[in-house]
Amino acid sequence: MSLPLFFALYCIEAGLFFTIVPWTRVWAVNPWLHGSAVMAMYADNPFLRGFISGFGLVHLLVGSRDLVRLLRARRERGGAQ
Repeated sequence: MSLPLFFALYCIEAGLFFTIVPWTRVWAVNPWLHGSAVMAMYADNPFLRGFISGFGLVHLLVGSRDLVRLLRARRERGGAQ
C-alpha cells in the first residue's frame, strides 16, 4: 500500500468520526469536554458541534477525492500494483 492510499483512508475515517461523534452520547458524557462549566457550555453549543461536523465533511470529501484519483490512476496503468 502506498502513502497516498493511507492518507485517503485516514481522511475518510477521520471524516466519519468528526461528522458523527459530536451528535452522539459519547460527546454528551465526555469528562474532558464537561470537566468545567465553561467547557461544557462550549461543548454543548450546537454551532460548535456543527462546525466540527463540517470539518468532518471536508475530511470525507478530501479522502473520497483522493481515493477516486488513486483508483483512476491505477486503472489507467492497467490495474497492476
